[in-house]
Amino acid sequence: MGNWTKLIPQNEIKEKVTNVTVDFAMEFGNHLGTDDKDGGKTIRAKLTTSQLRKFFGEVKRQQMSGYNETDFVLLKPKLAYAVGRASGQNPKIKDFYNVIIDAIDKVKTKNEFENFIKIFEAIVAYHKASEENKL
Repeated sequence: MGNWTKLIPQNEIKEKVTNVTVDFAMEFGNHLGTDDKDGGKTIRAKLTTSQLRKFFGEVKRQQMSGYNETDFVLLKPKLAYAVGRASGQNPKIKDFYNVIIDAIDKVKTKNEFENFIKIFEAIVAYHKASEENKL
């Protein structure tokens, strides 16, 4: 399997979360939560729960304190740092980075921030289910 190329549709962040997002979250969460194999050998390891949860925890902290555009855009360098630390061991973190950075750039209002969180929660849920081979 190659690198992930799909992004969260802009209207799903700008307007409202629909089944389009649920389908995207399921596909992307499954991608992140499973190893890519070739002949039984892992060629691209899954994104670990701890890598995903670390970033998710920061997003949830921001949700608790309320949307602040400056704090929110500063998630980008935090994520870049995580990618720099882990990309050698886990190339799927780059897929996660590309999707989330694009989504962060689309968020400009409190409502869009809340939609981003809903989408991110769905990705985390599907990642967990996929990682545990429940789907």
